[in-house]
Amino acid sequence: MSDNRKAGILCPVFSLSSKYGIGSFGDSAYEFVRFLKKSKQTYWQILPLVPISSDGNSPYLSPSTFAGNYMYIDIDKLIEDDLLCESDVRGYKFEDDFVDYDYVAKAKEEILRKAFERNKDLKIIDTQNFSERELVRGFCLFEALKKHFNGKSWLDFPDDIKYRKKKSVDYYENLLKDEIEYNVFVQCLFYKQYFELKDYVNDLGIKIFGDLPIYVSKESSDMWQNPDMFVVNEDLSPKLVAGVPPDRFSETGQYWGNPVYDWDYCEKTGFDWWIKRLQHNLKMYDVLRLDHFRGFEAFWAIVASESTAENGHWIKAKGDEFFEILKKDNLIGKIVAEDLGLITDDVINLRDRFGFKGMKVMQFAFDLNEESDYLPHNVGENCVYYTGTHDNQTLRGFVNSRSSDELEYIKDYVNATNVELSMIKAAYMTNSCLCMCQMQDFLGLDDDYRTNTPNTLGNWKWRVKKDWLTDELAEKISEITKLYNRD
Repeated sequence: MSDNRKAGILCPVFSLSSKYGIGSFGDSAYEFVRFLKKSKQTYWQILPLVPISSDGNSPYLSPSTFAGNYMYIDIDKLIEDDLLCESDVRGYKFEDDFVDYDYVAKAKEEILRKAFERNKDLKIIDTQNFSERELVRGFCLFEALKKHFNGKSWLDFPDDIKYRKKKSVDYYENLLKDEIEYNVFVQCLFYKQYFELKDYVNDLGIKIFGDLPIYVSKESSDMWQNPDMFVVNEDLSPKLVAGVPPDRFSETGQYWGNPVYDWDYCEKTGFDWWIKRLQHNLKMYDVLRLDHFRGFEAFWAIVASESTAENGHWIKAKGDEFFEILKKDNLIGKIVAEDLGLITDDVINLRDRFGFKGMKVMQFAFDLNEESDYLPHNVGENCVYYTGTHDNQTLRGFVNSRSSDELEYIKDYVNATNVELSMIKAAYMTNSCLCMCQMQDFLGLDDDYRTNTPNTLGNWKWRVKKDWLTDELAEKISEITKLYNRD
């Protein structure tokens, strides 16, 4: 990411307007990209596009790091491609305002299975030769097994397939052949539509800014396929899990529950899985946010049987060794380190030693500490400056929830009655190489439209209404972008 003084908007794909209950790779995505172009934006930041589980719908807790979320497949494009008829999608009633994941997941699966059956006869989509087939093959078997065993955890599969005995894998690949092919078909559609969209985005001079979670879910095909890569017990269940230690915000810390990596094993394999993962994501995205960067220096490990993070301990990771490989492959410049939270000198030194760009968040600036690194005038060039990330409030929600002293400090700092707009301008004014604003902040939305409140349920569902993305708003954003030389 070598651009100087650019701007972008953070808007998840699921938040785009669509008549099918969730944003997709259809017309609304193309319309949004044209809106970005009119607004003089250079980057579109999105959240992970991986499959989600029904347990919270978080894109950061996925059953696969290589597969795509079938809910983003656009139905109208399937009709255009003769994979569906109009009658195949009648009778469904999708929510317009927020994402109803249970309904969308069920309805879209039903519709996609109709397309699969039609493709069997017409052979419109070639599922044998799409480029990501090998990467998602294990996930496609894994999903077929989960369905076959009525949604059981893979840790409760019969031992022969749980431990991936070759005879057993061959047996189930034959037994579940049709279901596996359905899953391959869905992944083929996902990647076909996504890369068509990405080509369009790039042709307009806009770059897609992706997001790579550091950890995988315990209930993932990644762990089932690569148990040696994690710290596990003999029965392959996690021995240690991830989290963060207690701090002033939480007396018990955060117990995330993701399996932690056996970094010694990863190093012995030449970080093969990690390299494949990075290469795949950098094919999908032009720039990539590396989540929980501090976990590449050292990570908080908790015995899995604990119920809180209090009794965890720090374990050194292999960031230096891993990043040396990325440096040789010239990948460092395409990665932004998420260096928020508990950041020590060792983490800062690791980031700076390899030249990663970092992150700063405006909402962390106004705690009455005049020396805060997050205040706009203290922000350096080698970072991405955010009005807020997906884990933060909207700007309006943030301003409305400040104490009287904090609000007075903000008003003194930006010197304006229109506080939120002035905060956006202050963010644009910084020396940061990239300024990133949430779409909600330009729309003036409150916390009813917040993307995620950590450690709660009911997130990841806010949506843009089609008539909100007006030419007037694009012109307003464009003027700010030009004023601060970020076009």
